[in-house]
Amino acid sequence: MYSYSDRVSYSRVDDELNLTYFALVNYMQDCSCFHSDDVGVGIYYLAPKSLGWFVTSYEIHINRMPRYSERIVIKTWPYQVRGMMARRVYTISTEDGELLAYADSLWVLMDLEKLHPARLTTEILEAYPLDTKMPKYDFKRPKLSYKDNGKHVGKFTVTESYIDTNGHMNNSFYIDVTRKFLPSEEFTTINVNYKKAALLFDELDVYLVELETGYQTVLMKDDQVYTIVEYN
Repeated sequence: MYSYSDRVSYSRVDDELNLTYFALVNYMQDCSCFHSDDVGVGIYYLAPKSLGWFVTSYEIHINRMPRYSERIVIKTWPYQVRGMMARRVYTISTEDGELLAYADSLWVLMDLEKLHPARLTTEILEAYPLDTKMPKYDFKRPKLSYKDNGKHVGKFTVTESYIDTNGHMNNSFYIDVTRKFLPSEEFTTINVNYKKAALLFDELDVYLVELETGYQTVLMKDDQVYTIVEYN
């Protein structure tokens, strides 16, 4: 298990002083990066080898969003670290132990030059031993699909501010972009399946599907699905 603490800053909250969903995902992403850095297989280890971690899915459950100035603890547990992939569980809690949010994620190690999955190195495998005290949650791990039944609700262009060190749109922005097209933000679960990475200057169309228990948002370009985000 790896953890770090923070205080929710004014720059991370919305107009109601709740942590933004964009910042929520970034807290989890930062926890992963700090963990990898501290065990010696972070960005400074990966970059010279032209390697990078790509997230392929998130399943995020929200009990309550952290508030401005609240002190929180972000934790992560890597597991199923093998082959070319790894999973991580995350929790975000208050200092006194109230569970605010928890999530599961699936990551694949990519060769950034050849743009295909790469096998985990010995150093990476040894850096992430399984923690038997990892918390257990009932994750569904849904495989999302789009049935071409969405309403076109807008489009946006990927600018430089969206791009991360892997050269594509950072995973937290997909939620930030699609959330703005929702008729309602009354949801407690976010499922994301990343199908294809968006690159600089890509123009993506946004489609909205109303579900029985929420909404599905789909990002597409030239009839190809890039990302599906479901809010329930």
